[in-house]
Amino acid sequence: MFKRPSTRRRTAPAEIQINLIPMLDALVTMISFLMYTMAFLAFTMIESPLPIVSSEQNEIQLKDKPLQLTLTVNDKDVLLWSPFEQIPQMTISNRPDNSIDTLKLHESLIAIKQKFPSENKIILVPKKDTSYEVIVAILDTSKVLDKTDPIISVKNEKTGVQEQVKTLFGDIVFGNLLGE
Repeated sequence: MFKRPSTRRRTAPAEIQINLIPMLDALVTMISFLMYTMAFLAFTMIESPLPIVSSEQNEIQLKDKPLQLTLTVNDKDVLLWSPFEQIPQMTISNRPDNSIDTLKLHESLIAIKQKFPSENKIILVPKKDTSYEVIVAILDTSKVLDKTDPIISVKNEKTGVQEQVKTLFGDIVFGNLLGE
């Protein structure tokens, strides 16, 4: 007598179904959470040109001894100086609460701008522990001319007409990229 064949071979394998709904719920929740938190992030950027590596053009400019106005931020004061001694070194002490005296700094920059009206560049040398707020205050002070400031004019080389200067020192270069 023959044995009856096994039923295991005739039955189709059962399909396993994975429930993806909880995974999709978690994914949608995570995406919405990430989009919600991105609204609170604020990115700020201070645009500044990089210092120029020496070239033939720089050597030609150095024959005329440029101003190269440099603003060094220290713990207790701010120094305004020129490496070619075009201006005397000025020390602007901080206020009693150790904040930068932006009014005196602005007045000193206006006096320098009146002597050198065509100069637009200033080199900012902050110390590595200088706060972002102090740097922004110095940038605002050194770029903007107020309505109450004296009128400074410069002769346009192309047209030969005297034009009013709209900014103090608009090109700001950070002098210590390594953060001394």
